[in-house]
Amino acid sequence: MMSWVWLDGVTSFERAKRIRAWKNWEAGFPTAYLIEMMAQAGAILLGAESDYQEDIVFTKIEKVDFTSLPRDGGRLEIEVEADGLRREGGWFQGRVFQEGSPIGEGRVMLMNIGRLRPDGLGPITFPKQLLEAIETQPQ
Repeated sequence: MMSWVWLDGVTSFERAKRIRAWKNWEAGFPTAYLIEMMAQAGAILLGAESDYQEDIVFTKIEKVDFTSLPRDGGRLEIEVEADGLRREGGWFQGRVFQEGSPIGEGRVMLMNIGRLRPDGLGPITFPKQLLEAIETQPQ
């Protein structure tokens, strides 16, 4: 789940279809975060199907290939497209770019699992700062 947000912002969002987000890459970040960023961007697409009121989990990595690793201090663009999206889940094809050049791609599955918090305070998948970034994008 998205208890830590690894996206710094959202640059474009087309509901149920695609999203483009970004991250300033820093020295010391594990490369596994690249996959997590693709999953988090996909979770925004899936979360829109429930108006961000339910929790999303990252359930499967089908295939991920990286042609190079990000350079420290560079801005990454994460582009994700939904493939067969349904309210309960779907596959997401992601690509990561640095300075316009592709450095990796992968396909992940995400699932909507309803509400995890019994206290009624809302889903844990979508923290306030992420929802604010999404709201600033045309849909």
